Amino acid sequence: MHRTQIYFEESLFEEIKKEANSLGISISAYIRDVLKRDLDRKKREPKKVELSRFAGLWKNRDITQKSLREKAWK
Repeated sequence: MHRTQIYFEESLFEEIKKEANSLGISISAYIRDVLKRDLDRKKREPKKVELSRFAGLWKNRDITQKSLREKAWK
C-alpha cells in the first residue's frame, strides 16, 4: 500500500471524520472507499465523445445518396 499525505480544509475534514466514525471505520479506510467507488463509477460510465472535433469533417465532399451509390457500385 502506498502512503501519502493530503491536506483538507478543516470543515471538510470534520465531515469526513464524522462519516467515518458513523460507519465505524478509520478515516483512511473511508477515504479509500469513497475514491474507489468514484473511480469504479467512472469506469462504468460510457465515454463522452466531443462531437465538435468532427465539425466540418465532410465539408466540400459530395456525400449525396446518388454519389455514394455510384462509388459503391464501381
